[in-house]
Amino acid sequence: MTQETVKLQIPFESLLEAIVNLPLKEKHQLWRLLDKEINQSEEADLLAEDTYDWGLEGQPQGKPVEYIPGVGLTVVGGKDAPT
Repeated sequence: MTQETVKLQIPFESLLEAIVNLPLKEKHQLWRLLDKEINQSEEADLLAEDTYDWGLEGQPQGKPVEYIPGVGLTVVGGKDAPT
């Protein structure tokens, strides 16, 4: 038996109505599938983005930073850290 792929165009409102009527187990299954698809799409978008052109001199030197949740970017070693 061969598998065939069929493309359907379903109005978004109809899709939402169908999702609302799914049993909880199938909603979780759909959620996992959508989460996987979203992550793959976001990763592909990040990889496809053009890198920034720093010009002939390249990226300027700076101080190392780290991200601290609730605080933001912080200079490693404090503001007096060497560049």
